[in-house]
Parts: sequence; structure tokens; C-alpha cells
Amino acid sequence: MFVQNWDQFFDALDRSGATPEQVKEAVVELATNPHDIHGPIIASTTTPEEVIEEERTYLTFNLPTFKTLRSLTFILRSRDQGWSGSYEDHDTFKGTWSWFDVELWRPTKGPKPAGRDIHLAGDSWEADPKKLFIKDKKYMVGSWLLQRNRHAKKPWSDYVVTWDVNKFELDDRTSAKWEEGLSVQGLEDNAIAKKERWYKGGWSPNGQFVRDLKPGDELRVVMKSRYGGWKCEAQKCEVRGIWT
Repeated sequence: MFVQNWDQFFDALDRSGATPEQVKEAVVELATNPHDIHGPIIASTTTPEEVIEEERTYLTFNLPTFKTLRSLTFILRSRDQGWSGSYEDHDTFKGTWSWFDVELWRPTKGPKPAGRDIHLAGDSWEADPKKLFIKDKKYMVGSWLLQRNRHAKKPWSDYVVTWDVNKFELDDRTSAKWEEGLSVQGLEDNAIAKKERWYKGGWSPNGQFVRDLKPGDELRVVMKSRYGGWKCEAQKCEVRGIWT
């Protein structure tokens, strides 16, 4: 059973005069199928993959036809190499060079990309339309941070990241957006300290990204790792969505 809005669901049960047993069954359904609240599966993979000091596309999919896309939820199981010499940063998202990005690709045919189409909100780099990265008759609109791995945590971690159209990225000046303190590298190097910003929770809401998506857009979940010894391992990725 898939229910887009559980509050409405229980309100409907109440109005219908549902018996206590029926309400209990609904509660059990919610407790045992929590992913249902994120909508039906759009794409998924359970193929084990790893990258060391490089990047690799882990999952590619196209968005379904929709009138309004309300949210995308990414359900990940991943980890880094499980060790590092920056002991103070362990089990945080600081100094973590093992993560996942989401890339947005669109066909090169049709109107030439310009303006808002290549300057979406969020973490994407801003592309020069004259220097677009093009491959297989598609161009990459941009790349956005999805989720960082926990620093040097050996056990697998499960992450549920929901980009909801009504939840926007916090302003950079908001302290609640960032992990507290600098990474070990930042404490030792002022140049690094000036650049360091590690998202609290390893991710950031991206409602504007969801708002700007189009039916049929191609999204790629990309595993990334950088610098000596860093590894990104993935065990599964599931993408769910809610749309009308």
C-alpha cells in the first residue's frame, strides 16, 4: 500500500468511523513500511561498488511524466574506507572526502541551454553555455551534493535524503547548516580553513532543485572519493518520488 499523506489517511479513517482494530492495522502498516511515505520506487540498485580516489556513476534513471514533482527521496547504504589519521573527525561529516553527488543531464537537441537552465540553485557549479560538458548528445546541467559518508566509520550506514519542493537550502550564514568546528586539516592549514564548510548530516535540503526538474530529465547518482586512500563504497541506492 502506498499513501502519499499519512495525516490525511488517518483523518479519513477517523471520518469513516474506522474501528480501533482498523486504526491499529494502519499504524502497523506505517511502522513496517516507512519507505511508502516517500512514494513509489523510480529506480534502484543493490550492486556492490567501490571507488578509490576517483568517481563512478552508480545509478542512472529518468524521471517519470509528471505535472508537479513534490519530492525525491534517496535511500542509500554506504561507507568510506573505515580509517583515517584524523581521529578527531571520526564519525562526523567533517574532512570526509567520500561522498555521493547527483548529476542532471539533458538532451542537446532543441533550444540552446541558457539562463536558469544552467544556473540552478543548490551546490551545482555554474556552467558556461559555450563550455558545456557534452557526451552522447546530452549535456550536464550541474552536479549537486547528495550525501557524504561518515568519516572513518567501518560499519555500513543507512541514509534517507529527501529533497522536498517545500524545503530549501539554508542560507550559508545559518549556523544550523554546518557541522561545528573545522576538520583536522582545517585546524592545521589556514587556506583550508577558509574554504571548509561541512554540511550537518552530510547533506542539505534542495527544494529548488526539485522545483526546476522536468519530466524525462536524466539523473545520475555518482560515487566520489578524492585524495590519498579515500574510498567510497555503496551497497544499495533506491530512489522514490511523489508527484501529480
